[in-house]
Amino acid sequence: MTWECGECNAEEGKNRINGLCHHCGKPLCADDQVLIADDAFAAVAGAVSQAAVHCRACRRKHHLAAVSLGREPR
Repeated sequence: MTWECGECNAEEGKNRINGLCHHCGKPLCADDQVLIADDAFAAVAGAVSQAAVHCRACRRKHHLAAVSLGREPR
């Protein structure tokens, strides 16, 4: 089975699939990932320890006011 991006449908060989959406688990290529500092990974409540990968739909649904740490995909 070949992996493909859940956003652009690029196959693994054509574009590197190297992330899964933190909320829905959709596989994403580097071009379609939105990185957001997410407190789900915090060691202490209210702190942020690392970025989480999101698809565009989950970014809008769960983090509309959050600032992206990477470039916003198309």
